[in-house]
Amino acid sequence: MFEEKGISADVVLSDLRGVLQEDCTYESGRPVASMSTTPHQLGVRVLVEYLEKNAGRLHTFQGSAQIEREVVGMIADLLGLENPHGTTTSGGTESNILAMLSFREYAKRKTDSPEVVVPKNAHSSVDKAAWLLGIKLRKSPVDKEFKALPGGIERAITKDTVGIVATAGTTYLGQIDPIEKIGAIAEAHELPFHVDAAFGAFVIPFLRDLGLGNFTFDFSVSGVTSISADPHKMGLAPIPSGCIVFRNKKHLDTITLKVPYLGGISAKQSTILATRSASSILSTWAIMKHLGRSGYRTLVSQCMKTTRLAVERAHANPELTLPLEPVMNILGLGTTNMPLDHVVDRMEERGWSMAISPFPRTMRVVVMPHVTESVVNEFFNDLDKILT
Repeated sequence: MFEEKGISADVVLSDLRGVLQEDCTYESGRPVASMSTTPHQLGVRVLVEYLEKNAGRLHTFQGSAQIEREVVGMIADLLGLENPHGTTTSGGTESNILAMLSFREYAKRKTDSPEVVVPKNAHSSVDKAAWLLGIKLRKSPVDKEFKALPGGIERAITKDTVGIVATAGTTYLGQIDPIEKIGAIAEAHELPFHVDAAFGAFVIPFLRDLGLGNFTFDFSVSGVTSISADPHKMGLAPIPSGCIVFRNKKHLDTITLKVPYLGGISAKQSTILATRSASSILSTWAIMKHLGRSGYRTLVSQCMKTTRLAVERAHANPELTLPLEPVMNILGLGTTNMPLDHVVDRMEERGWSMAISPFPRTMRVVVMPHVTESVVNEFFNDLDKILT
């Protein structure tokens, strides 16, 4: 109810704290399926200090506009591109919608029935983008490791195909599609190619540095035209913080709209939202500047070490299965005898915040920074008790 007379701030805060006790917290370590984590405290400080900044009015907040350009530049540099064109977003869903909008608009003289080829392992936001934009999806098959089959993508291309989407760090298992091979197909058919690296962008480059896998997924692949990245995942930025980077300005131009009642740099907008917070952009900038590549490398190293512990604990229990050895800090856990839903329900009763991935059907565990080694051991101790 929206009462006529207000109540004191102390009562409001007390009521809020009472309701939010129902929330699972990252500090508890219990959200083991979350792709977000506790934001870096420097980012929280910046977020609170600059809440009034509006990234939809960059002619008013020109310093914020400069910071946004630098964020796009730093992320592009991480992804192997020197002269980027892009924008920050609210996250991977908006970025994928914008990528597919650019496909549609770039090819609108080619077809009135746009189609996009996407492997079955893609994030659900691709389906949402197709639904919103009136695009038909052609779902291509994946291999036994749940990665895209390049041949399947090529066979799905038709005269109405306007673009291809693949993933670097799938939501379900953290798999990396063969981006080089798909990029070659995109070039051969003169199609734009978007890589959804919402999770992988802040992990995969450091795996290479740590000797944990040399995966080519970024703008070093000439066929890649755009990449999405989410700092509010492994980038430790507060929510919402996403980014889409385009190789060429022509693709950014296709999603840029002139706003008639605004002037200066605000007159052209390339995001779904008009009014949007600049404080999360400033937070992202501060965290990336503060941590640098070495800070993120250390973070990824710690998460991968904890992931290896999780794998060892999974292998130690014959009632658990692993469909794949994890490539990054995401793993799916299956059960040998006990129904998966029953196990998840029992774990939820013990206070764990769980999720079931449908492809393949497994319990998803994302080893974010809040999922420490002690949390992993506690998690598997509970699983062992339930499965005994």
